[in-house]
Amino acid sequence: MKAGELKRVIEKGKKVMLKTVVRDKRSVILPVACFALAIAGIAWCPSAHALPRYDPHDPIDFNFGVLEALTRIERVSICHEGNGEADRCRTVRLLAALDRRRDRDGHYVGLSDWAVKGLEGGERGVEYACASLCRLAGEFYGYPELAERGRILEEKILSKGPAPAFRPAASVPQAVRDYYALMAASREDLRHEIRPGGRDGSPFWNERALLFIYPPSFDFKKVPGASSYRFTAFDDVHAAHAFTAAESTASLSPIWPELPVGAVTVTCKGIDAEGKEIGEAGRRRFWRSASFDPAQYRPAKRTYGEAYKLVLDYLFRWPDLAYLEEHGEPDVSKETNFTSYPSKMMSAVIRMMLRVAEAFPERREKALKIARISADYLLRTRAPDSSPLAGFTATYASKGQRADDFGGQHMLIYPADAGSAFLSMHAVTKDKDLLDAAVKIGKTYLRLQDKDGTWYLKMNEKDGTPVSENRLVPTSVIAFLEDLHAATGDAAYRAAADRAFAFIERGPLADWNWEGQFEDINPSTRRYQNMTKHNACETAIYLVKRFPGDRRRIEQARDILRYAEDQFVMWRAPCRSDGTGLWVPTYPFICWRTPVALEQYNCYSPIDASVAKLIRTYLALYRAEGHALDIAKARALGDSTVNNQDASGRIRTYWIPEAGDDDPLAGAIRLPYGGDWYNCMTADALALDQLIEIGEVGTR
Repeated sequence: MKAGELKRVIEKGKKVMLKTVVRDKRSVILPVACFALAIAGIAWCPSAHALPRYDPHDPIDFNFGVLEALTRIERVSICHEGNGEADRCRTVRLLAALDRRRDRDGHYVGLSDWAVKGLEGGERGVEYACASLCRLAGEFYGYPELAERGRILEEKILSKGPAPAFRPAASVPQAVRDYYALMAASREDLRHEIRPGGRDGSPFWNERALLFIYPPSFDFKKVPGASSYRFTAFDDVHAAHAFTAAESTASLSPIWPELPVGAVTVTCKGIDAEGKEIGEAGRRRFWRSASFDPAQYRPAKRTYGEAYKLVLDYLFRWPDLAYLEEHGEPDVSKETNFTSYPSKMMSAVIRMMLRVAEAFPERREKALKIARISADYLLRTRAPDSSPLAGFTATYASKGQRADDFGGQHMLIYPADAGSAFLSMHAVTKDKDLLDAAVKIGKTYLRLQDKDGTWYLKMNEKDGTPVSENRLVPTSVIAFLEDLHAATGDAAYRAAADRAFAFIERGPLADWNWEGQFEDINPSTRRYQNMTKHNACETAIYLVKRFPGDRRRIEQARDILRYAEDQFVMWRAPCRSDGTGLWVPTYPFICWRTPVALEQYNCYSPIDASVAKLIRTYLALYRAEGHALDIAKARALGDSTVNNQDASGRIRTYWIPEAGDDDPLAGAIRLPYGGDWYNCMTADALALDQLIEIGEVGTR
């Protein structure tokens, strides 16, 4: 259906919905269906997981549209804080009745079979559910006439007897109960605020944030003479949601559950003792992101074990490895990301070849050969002994992917990555040269560590001067130093790791400045301008591993995880039916293959390695606390990873449509320069392997 035709259907549906008088069962369903089509049009987003455009003249498409719309209303109902439980039950009853309709192939249309079985209907139950849905839809989406009509119908039906009830809980399938238990846990979790500014000295870290899943607070200024503050949030359908608070920096928690997904504009105005507005404290516009709902995501098309073997096979057959094996170094003339960042890429090759050698015994000899060639190449890139950075392997090579802009510089994340890779290979081959190389890197880190416990983010190889004043968030260095301590027994490395962690405690764990630190961008010149979740998630994983059972540390890790999900996980693309919504400069939301995770503010794009990092963090918290919601979220992202894997085993780096995809945008989106990133696919393999350890997903 073309955009103009869809718009006409939406408008017609609204008019019919508001004018039709419901008299019997069929006339109940008609206006609800028309309204549902309207909502489907409002909520539809053309992404890789979007449902087909609906043809109102085709009964199958029509029913499909109804069910999709009702599912969205159900999601809002679940997150409603008022009488949400009762409203949800009534809405699900209608979903159950409509879901019994099958398409011409005999398949269920709408929600999965397990999500609705065990619920009884009957004609009177359907009538009552439809009436309740009219009321709920009217209340949630701002149609007072519809809401009033639903209330009248409810009263009429109830005058003839009590409301129909669910079957006994024991007869409801466990999968249904598990689903609603997850949603209840999610609703409870969404009450939490993430490091609200202005409390106990906490800064306002979200000044550049574009979207939120959890309730935010903002740095709105005090109004002289104000005794209270009135907050008013206008949602995407221009409905107002208001509350009054004592402070201008109050959280939006009181109205957060009732805000629908979409654009929100919030204003804060000072109120004097007589109740008059005396000035504006501030305003903010953002996108209210969709929260987690496992009923909305496609299950994985293959098991995690199969996907893991496939991606290892693809990484073993990576085209650039043939040249590396033959010539002993990458083909730098190609100027790709693979050839431009030696420490990052060769470390990833070493790790994956060790995994290939373990998973495919018939390939062990060749895999270890490629790992050794990669290590030898890295060793040849080391800074000379005369350099202040002696032993550090190169961050940059060739001239591709901005490597020529940063020639002669070392980013202090990456020698640690190389050192850890050397230690991993030494554990398998017992090659003393690799252990010695790792020790040399470690000693240089010890010598360069500053009194605050960390290092400059980037340094010049020639004279050891800092490239900028940015300080390294040293999660990768901590991991390397602890590996080195385990390999050598030298307590100096553990002591240095502890000093580095103390910096994180005084730094980002306190001020929440999780600065994006990537080799292909200039470091941030202002705080909170380029936030990321990578070093934050690494810190969370470290906290639960280093301090098992410590409730304070687990709560710190949980806070980090909420932040990472809030700012970087997209359970649904942030767009409207017309393709507008949250604006980002690269790879617009309209093409994101959700659920997915974004990388950093300066590259707010859907990246596979970001998904992998969130999977690992959810699983770390799951191991620490055993919450079903954590593993459900990890598996939803794991399933999405598998669904973004080609038959060849390749998992694309950027989750956007490509030529050959079954997607209306396939071939229309400019693909990223430089292609896939080997290290990102390595992260996918590691995340899949952790999902295998937890246990293969069953029917959700």
